[in-house]
Amino acid sequence: MALKTYKIQSFFGIDQSSDENNISPSCSPYAVNMSTDGGRLSVAKGYEKYIADPVPGSDRIRYMTCFRSANDDCLPVVAAGDNYYCYSGGQWNLIHTIVNPANTLYFESEMLKIGDTDYLVISDGRNQLIKFDGETVTSFGSAEHCSDVPVSYLAMYRNRLFSAGDRRNPNRLYYSVLPGGGRTLEDWGPVAASPSVEGGHVEVGSVGGDPIIALHATSNQLLIFKKHSVYRLIGDRPSNFTIEKIDTNYQSTQHKVIASYGDTVFFLTADGLYYYNGVNARPNPDHSMIRNIMKDAKLSSSHLVIIKDKLYFSLKCSGVDKLVVYDLTEHKYMLHDGFPITWIMDIAGELMIVNTNRYIYRFGVGTSYDGVPIEAHWSTPLTDLGSKAEIKALRSLMLRGSGGTVKVTASIGKRTLNYFYRLPKSRSEVVELPLSDEGRCFSLTLSNSGGSSFELEGGIEILFSSRMRTV
Repeated sequence: MALKTYKIQSFFGIDQSSDENNISPSCSPYAVNMSTDGGRLSVAKGYEKYIADPVPGSDRIRYMTCFRSANDDCLPVVAAGDNYYCYSGGQWNLIHTIVNPANTLYFESEMLKIGDTDYLVISDGRNQLIKFDGETVTSFGSAEHCSDVPVSYLAMYRNRLFSAGDRRNPNRLYYSVLPGGGRTLEDWGPVAASPSVEGGHVEVGSVGGDPIIALHATSNQLLIFKKHSVYRLIGDRPSNFTIEKIDTNYQSTQHKVIASYGDTVFFLTADGLYYYNGVNARPNPDHSMIRNIMKDAKLSSSHLVIIKDKLYFSLKCSGVDKLVVYDLTEHKYMLHDGFPITWIMDIAGELMIVNTNRYIYRFGVGTSYDGVPIEAHWSTPLTDLGSKAEIKALRSLMLRGSGGTVKVTASIGKRTLNYFYRLPKSRSEVVELPLSDEGRCFSLTLSNSGGSSFELEGGIEILFSSRMRTV
C-alpha cells in the first residue's frame, strides 16, 4: 500500500464553530495553554509576581485599578473588603475605608484632571465618589454642585465627566460642566451665564426594568448600555445633545467586560464576543469559534481588557477559571487555564492578574504559573479525511522543533495510544516519530510533559496508509 501524507501547514487557533471533520487542520477544537504566534505551536508563557507582597488582609478582592502619575508611574490600587490599598514606596498602604459598606458594589474609575491636579476618581454605586491624588483620598463633588450622587458608572466624553448607576434613578445620565474659567469636573450643576458649558442630567428611556448598566465613550459618541437596549449620545453641549436608541436586540453585557480597540467597541455577552460598529451592536463574526467554551461560561465575575492587539477576558466554566485571548489582527482565539483569577487589568501596557493568593502577577512571562507547572495541549480535529469507507493505518509523525519532551496521544478507531519523545536541540532537524494502529477516523493531541516547554515550527506531517474493508 502506498503511503499518503496528512499535512498541517501551520497552527492557528481554536475553532468550535463546526463539526471537526469540516474545520481547518490548522485549527484545534480544543487547546489550552498553547501559543500559535507566527504559525508555530509552543507552550505558552506563564506568569510571575509583579509585586512581591500580597494584598493585605483576607477580605475578598473586589476591584483593581491604578493611579497613573504625570511621569507615567502606575500605582496599583485595590479594593479588598471595605478597604482601599495602594502600592507605593515599596509597600501596600491603606488609603481609604468605605463609609457605607455593602455586599454588592459596582466599582469603576477614571483618571481626571481637576484644576492642576491629576486624580483617580472611583465610584462604587453606594457612596459619594472619592478621588485619590497618589497620596490622599478625599471626597469628590458636593451637594452644592449637584455632584455628591452615589453612581456606579463613569466615562469621559467631549471633556465632560458622564456618570450613571444612581440606584434611586436607574435611567438617569449625569454630566459635568465643561471645565475652564474656574469650572471643574466636580460641578454637575447649571451655569446661568453660559448654558452651553453647564452640567445637568437627562433620563435615558423610561422603562423601569431597563436600567443603565454601563457607559463607554468613543471619539464621537457616548454609548449607554442598558439591560435590554443600547443608546448613544452625540453632540458636544447640552443644547445639541442627542440621545438615540440604536439597538434593542442585543445580548446584555456588564460594565466590566467592555473595551475599545481604536473606535471599535468590544463587549462580552453570554453568547460570546460582540462589537459595536458605529451603527449597531452585533456578534463578532467569529464568535462561534469558542461556542463550546461559552456554553457553560458564567460572566458574573468576568473582566475584559485590550492591550495592544490582544483582547483578554476571564470566564468561570463549571467552577473553573479560564482566560480567553483573542488576537485582534489575526482573528483567532486561544485558551489558558490552570490558575485562579480574581481580577485582570492593564498596568503599563501589560496584563496583570490577581488570584486567590492575593498576589498581582504579570502574565505572559516565565515558564510556570509562579512555580506551578503549566499543563498544555493541542488537539487536531477528529477527521476521516473525507473518506469514511477507508481504513487508515498511522505510520509516523514528522515534525521540526526544539525544547523538552512532547507527548503525542493518537486516538484512532477505539484505541488511544501515548508516545513520549524528547525533541532535539537543533531546529533544522526533522524528527520522524513512529505511530501505529488503524481506524477510519483519527486525531492527535500534542502536549507537554511535566511542565516542560517546546516549540514546533513548519507544521507537522502524518504518514499513513489506507485500504478499503475487504470483509
